[in-house]
Amino acid sequence: MDAFDPAQAPLVVMFARHGEKPGDSGPPHGINDRGETDKHSLSVRGWTRAGALAALLAHAPMGSHPHLVRPERIVATAPSRNAKSRREMDTAMPLGSRVRVDVEGTHGHGSEAAARQDILGQRRDTFVVWHHGSLAHFVRGFPIANPDQVPDEWPDDRFDMIWILRRGADEVSYTFSSVDQRLLSGDVGADS
Repeated sequence: MDAFDPAQAPLVVMFARHGEKPGDSGPPHGINDRGETDKHSLSVRGWTRAGALAALLAHAPMGSHPHLVRPERIVATAPSRNAKSRREMDTAMPLGSRVRVDVEGTHGHGSEAAARQDILGQRRDTFVVWHHGSLAHFVRGFPIANPDQVPDEWPDDRFDMIWILRRGADEVSYTFSSVDQRLLSGDVGADS
């Protein structure tokens, strides 16, 4: 972790995996924002999650999710020639529209260190939608007071969590926590 200026860094950084993806062979199919079949976009359930997540974060914090904040900045993994997934951008775009914040897609897969430095360089509470395979590595690179609480990896079968890094204005390290989104039927904690 390169040195950073806490006075310039966000107080809250939230992380989520993209919404549900298409099946490997057959339904559910991926569709883009124009309703066209696209294996690199979200499934219908993924688009539903993206819309529900936008509503949740636009009204944050709230009683059901007191640790979330309305983001002032949104960062998503950018598609590239080698990693064509648009799912991260698809998940972030409804939130960007809802809170009137441009979604920044300037960092692609494998550029976690550069994205981290970029995030730490702006004092705006940030929501990050990233590829789940590298999310744990990405998060671990932040200065964290409780690094043993960060899971080794984002579970392959979970689309319904938000990882949160939070610090006080006079603190140098973030505290890690994880919350369940509880947005759609079948989400952990949603049906209870």
